[in-house]
Amino acid sequence: MKVAWVVRPAAGGMLQHMRHLLTGLSAHYDITIYGPAELEDWAGNFKFHPLNIADGIHLRQDLHTIWSLSRCLHADKPQLVHIHGLKAVVIAVPAAKMSHTPKLLFTAHNCLPKPHSRWQQAAYGVMQRHFLRSLDRVIAVSDAVSKELLPIVGYERIVTIRNGVDYQIFSGYSPTEARAELELHSEHFVVGVIARLIPEKGIECLLKAAGLLKNIMPNIRFIIVGDGPMRAQLQHYCRALHLEPYVRFLGFRQDVPKLMAGWDVFVLPSLSEGLSISVLEAMAAKLPVVVSDLPSMREIVVHGKSGFLFPPNDAPNLAAAIIKIAKDSRKARSMGEYNYQRVAQFFGIDKMIEATRLQYQDLLGKGKVR
Repeated sequence: MKVAWVVRPAAGGMLQHMRHLLTGLSAHYDITIYGPAELEDWAGNFKFHPLNIADGIHLRQDLHTIWSLSRCLHADKPQLVHIHGLKAVVIAVPAAKMSHTPKLLFTAHNCLPKPHSRWQQAAYGVMQRHFLRSLDRVIAVSDAVSKELLPIVGYERIVTIRNGVDYQIFSGYSPTEARAELELHSEHFVVGVIARLIPEKGIECLLKAAGLLKNIMPNIRFIIVGDGPMRAQLQHYCRALHLEPYVRFLGFRQDVPKLMAGWDVFVLPSLSEGLSISVLEAMAAKLPVVVSDLPSMREIVVHGKSGFLFPPNDAPNLAAAIIKIAKDSRKARSMGEYNYQRVAQFFGIDKMIEATRLQYQDLLGKGKVR
């Protein structure tokens, strides 16, 4: 049975989420991906069709992309279009209507964006009224995302399927070897971060906390994994705070399980999150975690057992939480073990894939699952 995926520009955790879904669902469905050309390498051996889709509103380009996609869908005749990302909704919904594609499913990977102007507020209002309400089903990756979308799409059309990770791949790595590769020593206390370098990830708050901690804990080191449009700005800020000996930007890495083996704690100071895959990965690596106190984070992290929650954009509280973990290595190990068990029980990729497959089955008339 044919399924079309329409994907907005994506990186990091969203790509990992989609890769796991593709691998699991391709055994049951013939999936073609429509997305930006830069995702073709990521798609690998899966069928891929380049689509000129970009973030933001670009009226002429977007209309042309809608027309191009509608022609592709008309030719391919999928029974279901699975949409990833809000911008993809703007493109896929009218294209699917024009091509008479019967079913529309949307995965909401993040909370709704906050408009910064009246123009954006009006544009988002149109999108919500005329696009989100045209969907047959919405998958929210957390209850926090579901709560935001509920007034728009209605209870009967929304379901929460939390992100999952392959927790087994985080075992068996040597902490000593992981540290040696980064020229870190046993006496260092290593704080790790994995994030796309964009404002929503709050990395400036982490650097402020590093500025507070460097004098209290001279053996502390910060490893920042990830890339993005703010990298140069954050590196400049790092130099301004005289943090060069303490902070390293590694850019994008594909050896995350090995890197995490050499860390003592994982931190994510986000200002907004759907459901963070990097936090789940850190928990799978048996690390205590310190994360922003956001609704979606509270679905993953149990304060005091998994690590600590701190108020968003609060560098002193972030620094204090890191010190608490550094001072009690026994408690830190206990938190790591708790985190691994929690991920294995609730956030495995098999659960995520099977729950998504059941939604496909329901929408395509192969049995009711709701």
